[in-house]
Amino acid sequence: MAQDFKIEGIYDQRTLKLLKQKGLRDFGFNFSPRSFNFIQEHIFLSDLIPLLDPLDRIHLHFDRSNDPMIKKVLEDLKKAGFNPENVYIDCDEWSEGPETMGVKYYLTYHPELDISLCRGENFSGMIFNFSYFEELHQRNVLNNFISNFYTHFSKVLTDDKKIVLRMDWNSNIMPSLFDYFEFDLMSFSINSKIEVCYRNVDLKKLTTEMDLIKKNTHSLDNF
Repeated sequence: MAQDFKIEGIYDQRTLKLLKQKGLRDFGFNFSPRSFNFIQEHIFLSDLIPLLDPLDRIHLHFDRSNDPMIKKVLEDLKKAGFNPENVYIDCDEWSEGPETMGVKYYLTYHPELDISLCRGENFSGMIFNFSYFEELHQRNVLNNFISNFYTHFSKVLTDDKKIVLRMDWNSNIMPSLFDYFEFDLMSFSINSKIEVCYRNVDLKKLTTEMDLIKKNTHSLDNF
């Protein structure tokens, strides 16, 4: 059962302060120019990084692994005094090998995922999109997928690797899914479902949604 939240796509101080007050330690920032949650590096460094503690973990998302911004952001974080051990990246496309970056990384599962990408010493875990599980469930092939997945990936998903479930705020949790995977993080992104308007988070709604999810997942402990 997942014990922690990760909130992705954070772009403002007030949201980050609320999440800190609620005890979160995993925070995601999106550097994809195509994203509604895109954050400029200078705002990231000047407004958000100073609010974080040394033990907080930051997750950086990019479109491509060969994006020159990755190297720049990592170097600037180092200059700002942030511990590189607490920095993780994930990318939509891995045109360049993860090990060339010298930083911890997550891979998002998809059927064509190259298992060799999971063998790097900085590989930290796997991200699953809940929508993918929903699709498998609707096609009645979820059990077959899980069996095949563990056959191929059990040797790389060792105990020190984390499994992340990326969900939307209105996702209906499938209790059976938690029988097969022990998720370490449940990840949710800032989006229009918890915003008053574009790039304006409704903090009350965010709090309500998080409390509801915690209640629902806690009930699964005794399922």
